[in-house]
Formats: sequence, C-alpha cells, structure tokens
Amino acid sequence: MSRDIRASRPQSVFRLRHIPRSRRHSDGDSPFPRVGLLALAAAIFVSMSTEFLPGGLLPDIAEAFDRPVTDAGQLVTVFAAAVIVTTTPLAILTRRAPRKPLALIALTGIAAATGFAALSPTFELLLAARVAGGIAHGLFWSVAAAYAADLVPSSQLGRATAITAAGGAVAGILGAPLGNALCQLFGWRAAFGVFAIVAVGVAILVATLLPPVKLARRAPNSAGSRPVSSQAGLSGILLVCLIILLVVIGQTTYGTYGVVWLTDVAGLPEPSIPIFMLVTGIAAFVAVSLIGRPADRWPNAALVVAIVMLAALMALFPLMAEWGTLPLVAVALVQSMGFAVAPILLQTRMMRIAPHERRSTAAALQTTAFNIAIGGGAVVGGLVIGAWDLAVLPWAAALLSAVGISVLLLSLPRAPRAATSSPPSPIAKEDLYVP
Repeated sequence: MSRDIRASRPQSVFRLRHIPRSRRHSDGDSPFPRVGLLALAAAIFVSMSTEFLPGGLLPDIAEAFDRPVTDAGQLVTVFAAAVIVTTTPLAILTRRAPRKPLALIALTGIAAATGFAALSPTFELLLAARVAGGIAHGLFWSVAAAYAADLVPSSQLGRATAITAAGGAVAGILGAPLGNALCQLFGWRAAFGVFAIVAVGVAILVATLLPPVKLARRAPNSAGSRPVSSQAGLSGILLVCLIILLVVIGQTTYGTYGVVWLTDVAGLPEPSIPIFMLVTGIAAFVAVSLIGRPADRWPNAALVVAIVMLAALMALFPLMAEWGTLPLVAVALVQSMGFAVAPILLQTRMMRIAPHERRSTAAALQTTAFNIAIGGGAVVGGLVIGAWDLAVLPWAAALLSAVGISVLLLSLPRAPRAATSSPPSPIAKEDLYVP
C-alpha cells in the first residue's frame, strides 16, 4: 500500500483499525484500573476468608452445639457442595445481568449468610447459613474471575489477575488466623460477626471504587486477536478445567494432610508448624506480587514453569526431609511460590482462551473445578494413605501435577497466543508513525 493512499484516509479511523487495542490502552486512553482491581482484591479476600473461616473454629462450634467435631466439619463440606452444584447454573442464568450489580448482590449475600451464621440458634440453621454462603460465593466467583478480563486488554490480564489474586493470598495468610484469634478472644460467633461487618464494608468499597463493565465491551474478534470458533473455545475451557483438577487435586492430596506429614514423616516439632506455615504463606504472597508482568510477557512459559516446579519440588520433599529441616524449608518455600502462582496463571489462561460471550460460564466452570479439586484432594489423599502410606503423599502429588503438565503441553499448539506475543503487521507498524 503506497503512502499516498494511506494519506488519503482519515487518520483517526486508520489508527483505530490498525493499532492493537493493548497499545492504545497503554498510550493513556484507558488508564490501568489499579484502584478498581484493589477493590476487587478486597472482595476476594472477604469471599475466601469466609469460605475457610469455620476451619479454625470447629472445636468451639462443636462444643457450643454439643456435637462431635466431625459433624462440625460438615460446615466446610456443605459450603463446597453448594458452590459446586450452583455456580455454573447461576452463571448461565445471570449471563445477561450487569456485572457490577451482580457482584454487589453476591457480596451482600456473603455478608448476610455470614451474619446469619453468627446468630444461628441451632446447628441446623448454621448449616443452612453455610449453604447460602456457598451459593453467594459461587455467584461472586462467576463474576469476579472474569471481571478483571473485562477491565483490561489481554496484554495486561496477567498483571490484573495477580492484583486481584493478592486478596486470596492475604486471606490464606491472615484470614483463618484472624478468625481463630477472634474465636479465642470473643467466641466463634464474634468471628463470624466481624467478618460479616467487614463484608458489608467491602461491598460499599466495591460500589464506590470498582468501575462498571459492559456485557459486550469487546467483540470476540477484536483487533490483534484471532477468531475463535465456539467449539474450539469450549474445548479450550474444558482443557483448562482438566488441568486445574489434576494440579490442584495433586497439591491438596498432600496439602490436606501436610501438617501430619511434616510432624510424623519429616519430624518437625509441632510448635514450629505455625511458623513454617507463616513463612511459606509470606513466600506465596511475594510470588503473587511479582507474577503479573511475567504472566503477560510469557504466559505459556510461566504456566509451564510453575507446574513443572510443583511436580519436581513435591517429588523432592521426602529426600529433603531426610537431609534435614533447612533443606526441606528451602524447597517448601519455592514450592509454595509455585503453587501460589499456578492458579493465577490458569485463571489468566482461561480468560484469554474463552470467547468473550462465554467468560462468565468459563469463570463458573473454573470455580467449580477448583472446588471439586480441593474436596477431591482430601479424598485422594485418604485413599493414598490407606493403600500405601503417609510418606508417599508428596510423590502422589508430583505424579498428578506431572499428568497436568502433560495435558497442558498437548493443548498449547491449539491455544491462541497472547496479544503481546503476536507482533503487529508491517502495515500497522509503519502506519503508527504516519503524521
């Protein structure tokens, strides 16, 4: 195309047609929505903290209702079951609803269910409150997981997901310990009550600071992206869900019984376990804080490296335990960093390959996959212990993660590349400098 022909076209129209969306975004037309993403991260902190809150309160709840601790454990089970059963149907039913109001409805539901749990006069009503909380949690995640993808272009999706995922990392480090501390000081009802109040405050924060998004903000085949057929999009979504199941089941196979493994197999003294968990939690938070830009620049390589790290380091746990505490702690620190970033990279991949009109469904399916994997890991871990021994749990986790990386490697040739990995066409690059 000659320069004279290019000059005859209106400049503004020409630029919109040929400049990639991500480049126009970085030029300042739409500033990176850091404040809104931080508000979403706060909402994720509340959602995940309330999900795992009963874990540190089970003995006190069981005593309050004169029930065995195993009965109190159902508070975790019914929550996960509600998420698994209702998330995808709710995502389909609400796929045409405005995203921000839906997020606020979900947060309000989380606050109400948590507050009702604090006031429940009977154990049965407490179970009902947890079921309601699980439904609200699933609805929230069907919105939240795709929200960052609608706020930023694909080239900044890893960075945006890392910011929102920091809320989950903080929940893992502070959420459960804070709930347990409140329980020790004021009782288990106070723990639920405080988190209900926090949820209300975060809902107000989200209403004020989170930018709204439109349901059809971008067409599926926007500039700089490749067309994705409906069938290809669905198969890609299901492949990511399969990888989530394999990797997360593997990690929770060990993680569910990790404390027992550390004390009975590795020989760590019980008083050192909280310090061990705090140190690995901090390492995980650091990894989450740093993964954003690598996830945008090398999305496929970062995901492969993270899962390979998980498989290799988990396989080294038994050997490091024989060598001593310091080698085990060093390997556990790096492993915790890999496990912290793997879900972020999987979520980022899901949002990149999912067609725009299927993002809410994709988010719901990945939430369901994560919850099935968390519950399934405990079951698989119990089966492994029963069939072999507690000592082999890290190897079982490594094996499942290795299968997950195999599925990922097989799926990579069919996945669309990130916007940053596709160089602009010569015409677009040349026309960028047309005066």
